[in-house]
Amino acid sequence: MQITKLATLSCLSLVACTATSESTPSAAWHGDIERWGSLREALRDGQDQARVAVADVARKNIYALGALDGLRGEITVVDGEVWISEGHVKNPVTTRGTATSANATVLFAAEVREWREFVVDKAVDPSELDAYIARQAEAAGLDTTKPFPFLVEGGLQHLEMHVIAGECPMRARMLRQPMTSPAYQLHADSTKGRLVGIYATDSSGILCHMGSKTHVHALLERDGGMTGHAETVGLAAGAVLKLPAG
Repeated sequence: MQITKLATLSCLSLVACTATSESTPSAAWHGDIERWGSLREALRDGQDQARVAVADVARKNIYALGALDGLRGEITVVDGEVWISEGHVKNPVTTRGTATSANATVLFAAEVREWREFVVDKAVDPSELDAYIARQAEAAGLDTTKPFPFLVEGGLQHLEMHVIAGECPMRARMLRQPMTSPAYQLHADSTKGRLVGIYATDSSGILCHMGSKTHVHALLERDGGMTGHAETVGLAAGAVLKLPAG
């Protein structure tokens, strides 16, 4: 009888350990952010030459963001589909598709085959976006000390977006300098769209702008569709955050 009890307890212990192990979240995405150029090189140092053909990077499962050579516009890639908006003060010219002859001076790309979805339970203010992404990523088991991509679909709030046109309006404001080639800029208190972003700590001037841990592009269907750099953006309750899982 004693032997039977011990055997039963051993089996129960094994089951409990197995269940605990399976319920512990683990980081399933071990990819990298591949990059051509950096924000510092293109925006501060004036090294805005072509570094890579966008068509050589864009393919299925690739998500990317960057800027055209000469800082003529914005590039966003979603599962191989390329969005390009070229900067014009009144209305940016946008092209979408899988074929393009464009070159990028800056491009950051990641391959993701599977995403995990998280519904935003309450609105996220733009000032809280970086911290919110970090919390959700940590809960999902991602290593937040390493750069990773993320997506958002649904309601966006307090969006400030620009389409670069030769020089960056964010840098001009920081240096309190007038812009010689004004960029298209958009403000929307509330809109629907998608975000393609990168979260990266200690990457100011390389992957992210100074003072930020995220670099985000927005894709909007309004006005015929456009993509641009989201200077600030918040999330509405009910939006869906996607984090890489494979």
